[in-house]
Amino acid sequence: MSGLCVTAVALVSVGCGQSAASAPSLKQTQTPATSVPGSSGALSLAHLRMVNATTGWAVAVPGDGGGLGHLVRTNDAGGHWRAIGLPSSLNTPNVSAVDFHDEAHVWVLVVLGAESTASHESAVVASTADGGAHWDTTPKFAIDGSGSGIQFIDAGHGWVFGTPSAGGAIGAADTTLYRTTDGGAHWLAIKPASEVRGDPAVVPGLPEACPMGGPIGQPTFADVQTGWLGAFCARPFLYVTHDGGRTWSPQNIPAFPGPGSPAPLYNVDSLARLSGTDVVFVLHRGVTTGANALQESAIYLTRDAGGSWTTRRLPAAELAADFVDPMHGWMIGAGPGGDTGVRSLYVTADGWRTWRLANGPAEFFAREVSFGDLSTGLVAVPAIRDQLPELHRTTDGGFTWARIATVVS
Repeated sequence: MSGLCVTAVALVSVGCGQSAASAPSLKQTQTPATSVPGSSGALSLAHLRMVNATTGWAVAVPGDGGGLGHLVRTNDAGGHWRAIGLPSSLNTPNVSAVDFHDEAHVWVLVVLGAESTASHESAVVASTADGGAHWDTTPKFAIDGSGSGIQFIDAGHGWVFGTPSAGGAIGAADTTLYRTTDGGAHWLAIKPASEVRGDPAVVPGLPEACPMGGPIGQPTFADVQTGWLGAFCARPFLYVTHDGGRTWSPQNIPAFPGPGSPAPLYNVDSLARLSGTDVVFVLHRGVTTGANALQESAIYLTRDAGGSWTTRRLPAAELAADFVDPMHGWMIGAGPGGDTGVRSLYVTADGWRTWRLANGPAEFFAREVSFGDLSTGLVAVPAIRDQLPELHRTTDGGFTWARIATVVS
C-alpha cells in the first residue's frame, strides 16, 4: 500500500528524450552499496513510509536544508534508523524521489548534481531487490525542469515526473512525464502539446494546466496502463490514462458531496494506489488563508480502476492521510476553525463511511503520518527554526502517542 502523504519530517542523527522501444532488459549488475558518512545535529526525513509494523524507509537530509539526502531504514518501528548507501559510481548523488514497495524493493530517482543545471537535470534510477545491500542503476537520462516523482509498477514499467524549475532556459518551465517499459534502458518523454515545440522525440499527451490554476500534479498508476493525475483549478481537475500515460482524458467523478459554494476552487490531493484496482484521492473545495484551511474536503474511492467512484465528506479539512488497506485509514485534519497550527487525528475502519476522532487537537500532528499495520504508526515533526525535531509513535491505532528518542547511524 502506498502512503498518501509525502512531506518532511525530522529525527536526530548521532551516528557515524529517447523513445521507449523493445530494448532488452538491463543487466543485473548488483553493485554493492557504499557507506554513508555520519553527521551530527538535526536531520529531516522526507517520504516516510512504514511497510509493516517494524520496517520503514525515509530520506534523510540536514535539518538546515543544506547537503545531500540519503536513504535510511528502520527495523524497530522508528527506534533506530540505519543509513543506506548508493553505488559509489554516482556523481554527487541527490535522492530526488523514491518509491518504497516493501522491505526489499525500492526505486530511487537520483539526480547527479555535478552534471545538472537549474533548468535540466542528469539522473539515473537506482533500484534494489534486497533492502539496499545491492543496487542496479539505469543509464543516465535528462530531465527538463526538476525531477519530483517516481513510480514503478514492476521491474520493467515505471514513470518519472518532472516539474517546472527555477531555471530560465527552454524546458525549465515544462511539466514532463517520462515512461519506461524496459526497466529504464529507454524513456519516452510526454508533455502538454503547448510544450512540445516541434521536438520529434517528445509525445504531446499530458493535459494542459488549468488556466488561473496550478501545474498538474504527479500521476499515480494503478497498473501498467491506467493512471490518474489532478491539479488546482476552478473546477474538479482529474484526468485518466489507459495507455500508460501517452494520452489523457477527463475522468468523470461524482459532484462534491453537500451544498455548493460560490466561485469554488478545487484541488486534487493525496492521490494514491491502494491496489491494482483500488485508488483514492482527496478533493478540497475552498481556499487556505494564512494559518487557516478554509476548506471542505471529500474523499473519493474507486474499487474497479475508475469504472465507478464513491465519495464521502470528511469531518475536517484534510492535511495528510495514510491507509493500510481499502478499509482502514487515518487522516490528519485541521483543528477548530480550520486552524493548521493544531491538528486532529481521525480514524476510519469501514472504508471511509465513518470517521471518529482518535486524538487531538494537538501540535505534534505534523503533515507526515505512516502506519505499518492497524496498530503501529509514526508521526514526525520537523525541526523548525530553534525547535528540535520530534518523533511520536502509537501502538493502539492512534488513540495514544508517546514521544520516542530516535537516532540515525
